[in-house]
Amino acid sequence: MRRAIRFKLIATYVGLAAVTLALVLVVVLGILQRRYLETYAYVVSTQARLIATMLTEGAGAIPPDQQEALAQQFRWRPDVVIALLDAHGRGPTVPAGTPPPPEVGRALARPDQPAYAVRDDPRTGQRRVFAAAAIGPRARPSGVVHVSAPAVWVQRQLRRLLPAFGGALLLGLGAAWVVGARLARSLTDPIERLTRAAERLREGDLDAQVAIDSDDEIGRLGRAFSAMATRLRETIEGLRAERTTLAAILTSMQDGVIATDRQGRLLLVNRAAEELLGLPSGAAVGAAAADLLPGPLVAMLAEAATAARVGATELQREDRVMEVHCAPIWRGDDGPGASGGSAGAGLVGADPGAAAVTGAVAVTGAVAVVRDVTELRRSERLRRELTANVSHELRTPLTSIKGFAETLLAGAMRDEATARRFLEIIDAEANRLVKLVDDLMDLSRLEARGGVLELSPVDLCSLVEETVARLRPLAGPRQLEVHYSDSPATVLGDRDRLAQVLTNLIDNAIKFTPDRGRITVAVRREDGTVVLTVRDTGRGIAPADLPHIFERFYKADRSRGTTAGSGLGLAIARHIVEAHGGRITVHSREGEGTTFAVVFPEAGEDGTIRRP
Repeated sequence: MRRAIRFKLIATYVGLAAVTLALVLVVVLGILQRRYLETYAYVVSTQARLIATMLTEGAGAIPPDQQEALAQQFRWRPDVVIALLDAHGRGPTVPAGTPPPPEVGRALARPDQPAYAVRDDPRTGQRRVFAAAAIGPRARPSGVVHVSAPAVWVQRQLRRLLPAFGGALLLGLGAAWVVGARLARSLTDPIERLTRAAERLREGDLDAQVAIDSDDEIGRLGRAFSAMATRLRETIEGLRAERTTLAAILTSMQDGVIATDRQGRLLLVNRAAEELLGLPSGAAVGAAAADLLPGPLVAMLAEAATAARVGATELQREDRVMEVHCAPIWRGDDGPGASGGSAGAGLVGADPGAAAVTGAVAVTGAVAVVRDVTELRRSERLRRELTANVSHELRTPLTSIKGFAETLLAGAMRDEATARRFLEIIDAEANRLVKLVDDLMDLSRLEARGGVLELSPVDLCSLVEETVARLRPLAGPRQLEVHYSDSPATVLGDRDRLAQVLTNLIDNAIKFTPDRGRITVAVRREDGTVVLTVRDTGRGIAPADLPHIFERFYKADRSRGTTAGSGLGLAIARHIVEAHGGRITVHSREGEGTTFAVVFPEAGEDGTIRRP
């Protein structure tokens, strides 16, 4: 294209120069021809006047029969014709009454001036230069000298100049070619730079610039192109940054995001959606949604894409509960979001040509947000269960208190022994209520991380010894044996809270171990940790109950008999242990007993944690 434009410019310039030079040559040749003819006519007229003057002055000395011969001696070329005409301008052979030639007539009319004319010879048809001069006195000329010469002599003189004119024309065309080439290069070089920059821009080089220093239209075009390239680079960099930000947001979202077009093809699936729905990583985009997604979700996306409806539902997948919100994707700013419409409006579709038109707006697809609400639903269930359990735990002692109080008011107070026994029961039930409320408040503080631990080095062996000694009277009546092994071990903790955990575990072991059973409390150091175990030989815990044993108000089947308890002790123990950076586990087999193991980081005597 560059060569074509340059060739066209040079050819146009040279052609214009050729036409101009040709026109100049034609004009110059015309002027030269006129000048040559005038000069040649002047020469011929001068010859005619010279002959006429000689014949006039020698009229008496030269006989008339010799005048013709004398005049012919003035012929300077063979084809020059000299004739002597009479006073009427006619030759000897011209019939009377024939009008004289025009130049002869003018010479007779003005004898003092010769006359000439360039015309065709009527006898030969040849173009000739004619001149006439009057002979004799001016008042009454006696004759006319008539001289003619071929005008071809002028053409011959002009032909001699044609090589010079041709050379000048060629030199002019060569100069025009050089000037045209320079001009064309000055025009096409900036265009070539613009073309190369545009090709680099097309290939993705956003730093393409054009350096054109001229102030003409091409210079302004180059500066405009550079400004456009800079603006395009900034725009694309902004879009890339936005795309990266959006991709990072979608990747880091805990909620799954799925987008489809109107044909049901997946346009976007983030990592959370892949994990929640079990989709192949990166392989879902472009596939049919019906092949990978659950049927209800596919139906919601199709309805949102075709009918522009917003919907929500819950999906169950294995042990997960997922909440799904679906909305249409609107094209551009046509969605109802531009005027306060429904949720999901204002999202831009990728294929406006494939949009479904609903009313005056266009829908290009649908987007769904999938949220894992398993824990939320579990929390709601636990809250309902907590309410029911608290109501149940409160109702039992309150019913007992109310019943014995009504009995006392009905007249039992007259019997002092009965009244005292009823009041003791009421006091015990009230203490049970206070214990339940204290446990609830304690558990609430621990779950909210609101409890403050007074940390200090604690000798776990001495703490076990104190706790066992305090609880031994409870085991005595049931013929229980409590054993503990003495192994020096120090942990960093709150002594009262650790005693609360130990008391709860040993108390539970005493409650659920039959007569002549054995309870063993042991402490050992192991790989930078201190392990406390409480093992009993009771009836054990059913496997179905083990995963829930540390939940609030949860009571295994073995505790739903005559044994009292709120079901909060193990939950409180777990939170206390975790607050100390430890962990608590349980192992049990029905009919063989249960073992609770508590693991704490070991600390030195100065309270620093020892790393394994």
